[in-house]
Amino acid sequence: MKISRRNFLSSVTASTGTLLSIRLMGLDWFDSRPEPELHCLVLDLQSHCVLRESLHGYQAALAGECHCRSEARIDSRRRCAMALVPGLGTLDPAIAQTLLDLMEGGTHLLLESGAGFLSPAEFSAHQRMLHRYFDLGVGPPIDLWAGNSRADCRFDHRPGSHQRKESDSGKSVPYVNYLWPRETIVRDFSRVVPVLSKGEDIIGRIGPLPVASKKRLANGTLIFLGSPLGPALRAGDLEARSWLGSVTSAETVADFARG
Repeated sequence: MKISRRNFLSSVTASTGTLLSIRLMGLDWFDSRPEPELHCLVLDLQSHCVLRESLHGYQAALAGECHCRSEARIDSRRRCAMALVPGLGTLDPAIAQTLLDLMEGGTHLLLESGAGFLSPAEFSAHQRMLHRYFDLGVGPPIDLWAGNSRADCRFDHRPGSHQRKESDSGKSVPYVNYLWPRETIVRDFSRVVPVLSKGEDIIGRIGPLPVASKKRLANGTLIFLGSPLGPALRAGDLEARSWLGSVTSAETVADFARG
């Protein structure tokens, strides 16, 4: 079939106009190549992050890591092995569903609760959201630093020389004893949210109080931290940074994939 020069130019012009229309509508299929998979993504949820210093701690701790970066935009189509959400407060259903969609796609999710800094009404919403979308039960925040002399007997988990005291006040310093993926002890800087769900794989405790857990959810693994780790990361705590490095390591992610 022969085509005249005039018809050929008309066809090219029409095609160019169609491509321009697609770009203007944000549907540029030709430029929408999938981004390479990130190993680790720190999500800044803006107003839903109620502990900004915790966010900064994660950003600082992972800044030098290859294939790790921080983003404010959440896209369930974004390919990443692990996503971290620091200082989680209340969430609207759309964001909660997007996080769950990430897990459906195989992303492993670390949720750090900032509920200790919420009002009672906000905490109730936080509690409902965790139960509805992540099937996770949590209790009201506990201030480990208030009335600490009374808390000594409840959270005295560092025997002998391992138990540190503030010499001027006689108050014990609360520490989270992490059991997975490596055993370590990290100082707690704030209030904690205890894990109440039965059947969770508890990975962190303050004395007998479970404050961190992990479990399989959708096609990924959910790690929940009821004691904010970010402030310790921001302060340069070596144990906190070492623990986070173990959680986000390629070896741990490979273990997730094996179930």
